[in-house]
Amino acid sequence: MPVSLASDNKLVKFLDVRTVLIIWLLLMHKNVLAESDWQLVRDKQGIQIYSQPVAGSDLNAVRGVTRVQSSLEKIVTLIRDPALRSRWDEFCGESYLYKILTPSEELVYLHSKLPWPVSDRDMLNKVSWSQDPDSLVVTMRSLAMSNMLPEKKGRVRVVVASNDWQLTPLLDGQVEITTIAHLDPAGPLPAWLLNRLSVDAPYKFLANLRELAADDSIALQDHEFLSKSDGRKDNE
Repeated sequence: MPVSLASDNKLVKFLDVRTVLIIWLLLMHKNVLAESDWQLVRDKQGIQIYSQPVAGSDLNAVRGVTRVQSSLEKIVTLIRDPALRSRWDEFCGESYLYKILTPSEELVYLHSKLPWPVSDRDMLNKVSWSQDPDSLVVTMRSLAMSNMLPEKKGRVRVVVASNDWQLTPLLDGQVEITTIAHLDPAGPLPAWLLNRLSVDAPYKFLANLRELAADDSIALQDHEFLSKSDGRKDNE
């Protein structure tokens, strides 16, 4: 269960520390999004992966971009439904909806299985969805939380992580998918795994999403924040 705010001074002090971490992450992530000096590290089969160093972190920020012949409803369903996560995220060992906060905001648990001998990671993410009423661009923002879920044996809890998704509908029936992510892995990782997380993983995420978008067996879900209009932007 989530921790009550009506607790002792130790919890208040912990919450102060957590607040500092969250503010730091938001400032860092805002800077990453605002800068334009991304380095292209892979351009293959219509998927571009970019990388950018983050001060004080061994793990680079990553941006992935691709276009998919699909509807916004389908892409939102694929990304939002925890039960579908393992079908596009090869590291997903477990994911579930922990708590619904509003129709467009929820807490989602994610357990990432990492190759031996590295310890698995897990996190509880606060996920917020929105849609611009004019452009119909959908934005998802995910921020790791702490002290809301007991730690699990054999899993290292990640408390500093962010992931943004931007879904832009285009006139030709495609959706442009852009994702930007960065996290503090809460401990050292070997160089070969850092490379895999920074390049291979986001590439496979987008390739798998593109494949799943063509799977008619996946039922669309209702999302209250999502407009039923099919207005689309020009394909540049």
